[in-house]
Parts: sequence; C-alpha cells; structure tokens
Amino acid sequence: MSPKVVVLRDGGAPRDGDVIIDARGTPQFYDAVILSGRELRSIVATGVVNGGIPIGIGKYTKKTVAAVVGDKIYIRGVPLTLYEEAGLLEKEISEVLAKAGADTDYILRRLKEIVVAERRRNKRSQTLAQLSQYLSGQVDSLPPHIADLVGNLDRAALQKLFDKLVEELY
Repeated sequence: MSPKVVVLRDGGAPRDGDVIIDARGTPQFYDAVILSGRELRSIVATGVVNGGIPIGIGKYTKKTVAAVVGDKIYIRGVPLTLYEEAGLLEKEISEVLAKAGADTDYILRRLKEIVVAERRRNKRSQTLAQLSQYLSGQVDSLPPHIADLVGNLDRAALQKLFDKLVEELY
C-alpha cells in the first residue's frame, strides 16, 4: 500500500496524509533529497525541517530536509510537476520507504552475525562495544567495516537498530 502524499502550498488548507511535502514559503536553497540512502528524483528540497527524527538530508547542503514527526513524514521541498501528475511521486516514496525497512532488517542480521561470531571467539564483541561508544559520543567515527555496513543510517536510526540488536542478543 503506497502512502498518502499531501503537498502543502501557499494559500492551501492543511490536509492530512502519511507523507507531507511542505512547499510553502520562499525557498531557502535548492537541493536534492537523500532519503534512506537514495536520491529522490521527484522532489527538490527547498528548506530545513526542524524537529522530529531526521531521515533525509540535502545532498549538497547536508541539512535535514526530511523528518518523522509523530507518525508522519515531513519533507521540506517542492515536488516536480511531471512526477506528481503522473502519480510517480507516491510510487517513488513508497519504494524508498520499503527499501529502508528491508535495509534495516538486513543490517540487523549482519550485525547479529558479526557480534555472535566475535563472542564465540573472544567472549566479548568489539563491534558491539564500538557501536555503543559511537552512539554515546565517546568516539566520532566507526571502524571502516562497521561504517560500510551502517553508512546510510543516521544516529537516531542507528540507536534504534542498536537497541533492537541488544534486545535480540540478550
């Protein structure tokens, strides 16, 4: 089932939807939207989303342009007319969101395999310790083998994944 996408424009009344694209006001900048590690072709970012859990960044500005607020996804941008009229906007967003869930499950399985293998060898998992230190702010970067695996996740998503990993292991 594809999410209901609502576009807020100047002078329009706020409507309810699963994904809300805020196209109101003067653009602060123009940028490509990176959502779940993939660039959206159907939306051009025009400003920053304040609040919520960041899930999308501007490709060039590195600013938060999409976030989850409550149970809705807010994107500060303008949908390209061709994609909106052809119905491709909803299709692309649903593909990206479905891919994000599949990626998270895959990453969780891989991390679990790594941690279990390390614990069998050493009674202690270096990967689990490094993830914990990174999330608590003790270290600024992850080792390359972990960074390659979790590279497209932000800290909030990685924290959720880490909590789920610890829950499944213990």
